[in-house]
Amino acid sequence: MAVKQLKIKGRITDYHTGRPLKGAKVCSFENLKGETSNKSGNFSIQLKESKSLLTISLKGYQTLNKEVNDKDSSVLDIALVKYKETAECTDLELIEKAKGGNQKAYAKLMERYYNGVYFHMLKYVRKPEDAEDLTIEAFGKAFDKLHIYRPDFAFSTWLYRVAWNNAIDFKRKKRLQTLSIDEPIKDTKGENITPNIPSNNLDPEECYVKEQRKSMLHELMGELSPKYRQLIELRFFREFSYNEIAEEMDAPIGTIKAQLHRAKQLLQAILENRLDMI
Repeated sequence: MAVKQLKIKGRITDYHTGRPLKGAKVCSFENLKGETSNKSGNFSIQLKESKSLLTISLKGYQTLNKEVNDKDSSVLDIALVKYKETAECTDLELIEKAKGGNQKAYAKLMERYYNGVYFHMLKYVRKPEDAEDLTIEAFGKAFDKLHIYRPDFAFSTWLYRVAWNNAIDFKRKKRLQTLSIDEPIKDTKGENITPNIPSNNLDPEECYVKEQRKSMLHELMGELSPKYRQLIELRFFREFSYNEIAEEMDAPIGTIKAQLHRAKQLLQAILENRLDMI
């Protein structure tokens, strides 16, 4: 069956003056390169799905994300808001700073797009805990790949694509791990067999291994700075939520998430270095 094509038309203007904006980039998951508004502010974009998320961006203006579907047959009126005159850094400026190791730039990018990614993940997986984990993973993967990001399309669209692919992998793995205990499985002879589901309880040997791993992790943490060591301790040993860590360390939650990601990277590097020495 052919996939229904979705054609979206719209007009982009300045929020305060109402003047049409030329050169605004309109992108989607299916069309990362996107289309550009003309001198009258008009644009038209062809999509492959009956529902999609558009990202509208223009230098000097705040990026806007808008969900569209096949009911949006009329021309969309989209107004973009300028960055404050105090000049918030653009995405590209923050990306360049982040590439140079600026942790505040990482935190600012995460703060700017966290809610958008989170609510998009929540619509897909339905569980807040899974959505939060997927959101953090998406930022981690995107930050690791900043060196391959090209400014031909909006950073937010690229970020959402990373998040979407990660969520699809998550769903695929979850389906593979799903097994009904009550439903019998047929063997090669067509006879029903009952699945043998192992217990989730750790045996004494597994408990010992787990304790050894915790001990080794504590040892590796000794090579981290006190700030990163505290983050790992609070999150993974004392199982604090991100909000609780932010309150404990008196820092914005975006900063906490960015620094925790960095702490895990450093810990991984220390572990790999130890293994190379063995």
